[in-house]
Amino acid sequence: MHQLLIVDDQIDLVDDLADMLPWHEAGIDKVHKAYSAQGALEIVQAQPIDIVITDIRMPGMSGLELIEKIRASWKNIKCILLSGYSDFEYAQKALQHQANDYLLKPADDEQLLDAVRKAVRQMEEQWGEISSRQKALVSLKAHIPVLRNHLLLDLLSKRRYTDESIADQLELLEIPFSLGHPVLMLFLRMEGQFYRYDSSDTALMEFAVTNMADEIFSDEFHLWGTKDAHDYMVFLIQPKQAEGRGKDITTDEIERKVSQLQHYVKLYLKGTVSAFLHQAGRFPADIGNMYDTALLHFLQRIGSERELLITYTGEAGRGTANSLGQLYEPPLLAHLLEAGQWEMAASKLNSIFDELEQHWGESHEHILETYFTIISMFSHSVHKSKRWLADIMGSEFDKLVSGVHFHTVQQLREWTFHILQNYAKDMSNEQKDTRKDLVKQVQEYVTSHLDQATLQSIASHVYLNPSYLSKVYKLETGEGISEFVFRMKMEQAAHLLQSTNEKIYEIAERLGYQKTSYFIKVFKDKYGLTPQEYRDKTK
Repeated sequence: MHQLLIVDDQIDLVDDLADMLPWHEAGIDKVHKAYSAQGALEIVQAQPIDIVITDIRMPGMSGLELIEKIRASWKNIKCILLSGYSDFEYAQKALQHQANDYLLKPADDEQLLDAVRKAVRQMEEQWGEISSRQKALVSLKAHIPVLRNHLLLDLLSKRRYTDESIADQLELLEIPFSLGHPVLMLFLRMEGQFYRYDSSDTALMEFAVTNMADEIFSDEFHLWGTKDAHDYMVFLIQPKQAEGRGKDITTDEIERKVSQLQHYVKLYLKGTVSAFLHQAGRFPADIGNMYDTALLHFLQRIGSERELLITYTGEAGRGTANSLGQLYEPPLLAHLLEAGQWEMAASKLNSIFDELEQHWGESHEHILETYFTIISMFSHSVHKSKRWLADIMGSEFDKLVSGVHFHTVQQLREWTFHILQNYAKDMSNEQKDTRKDLVKQVQEYVTSHLDQATLQSIASHVYLNPSYLSKVYKLETGEGISEFVFRMKMEQAAHLLQSTNEKIYEIAERLGYQKTSYFIKVFKDKYGLTPQEYRDKTK
């Protein structure tokens, strides 16, 4: 269902249209009312309006100007113009401002409902097209190379995917790799003349190297490559399927093709590449560990030498860095703390400690590594939020100052969760204090600026988006800002009627009502008496 806004300076007309017509039959769920163009803009800023019905001739800002402003910021809102003048010039301007319909006053009920039904159909067709699978797939096709790179980088960094999820992505991105089948990993480092290229030329050379690799391997192997954070070109190599079964990978065969690639790069691109070939592992389960091992051995065994080809055939050990995988795998604890995602941070800590207990529960070195890494992340997050770690940790800070006394994973787990709970509680209290202060600022501004207090002026005063401000205020007080402003105006009006001899129109002006007749109407709606009747009764 959709939201409709009716705008006209004739208050009775707006009220009648909003309250009397069966808008739900035209697909409208909620109807908003505004009695000026400026009031309409404030509602559009705060509410997800879909359709606007507006009169053309209004004091201050006209309906045409209103549509122009709406089009500048909310291009998808459908606009319907009402006019009592059958003047062709108005129709021309309505078309220029992309009005969806133009109706002459007095428009009958069915004309208005038909115009809104038409606008609803146009919106549904428009958004249906935007969100259609065909358009999404066309967009996806254009971004497939980038998405393939991102997916491979995720696998290299040990981001966890379910088999179903990775299978879906492989199919979507048209990557012909088979789950559970063996893959080899190839590292390439561009050297020699390539060092002298700027970034754009280097990108062209990398593209050329990738094309050469595809040409050399494509007859028998699938190739999937990317560039990592260390500027290495990383390729996964998997045999093409033969009669539904995975073909065994022979390292000798791959080495010959890599040597061929080095030869052609030197011959045609006038540069050299060094290569490190990692023995076969299972796709995708072993990819992260294969990458860590290849990266470490590339640096150790090739170093600054050039145009080398090394094949790693040893058993891939876990190593110190790999042994604490959960501690360093994304999402990092530091990022979760910084974002205030406390439940995810707790889950992350549990996975870290579970891995530590399972594999390294008796290793004091690994407990120390986990402790120092976690406290470093906590310190960074706490200090970034302008707090002292000692205030967050309380008595537990003594353990940090006096030295580490954790001999078991359980001790470290309990100590860490105590800090996390204190940190989350402190941040929550600050958020509540901030919201209370915001409510106080709003109420102080309204009570001292009743004649000009609108949602937009209040939001500008506290430097917040109107929609966000409305939600926070309603969440904290249970009352909307507009309701609060109206209540304050009515209370002040009642006070002035009792305690002063100011004329009714003077009180209306003091409270920001441009039309005395409208002030009288809303006052009577509130108190059941007109302002004069209220004064006569209470004085």
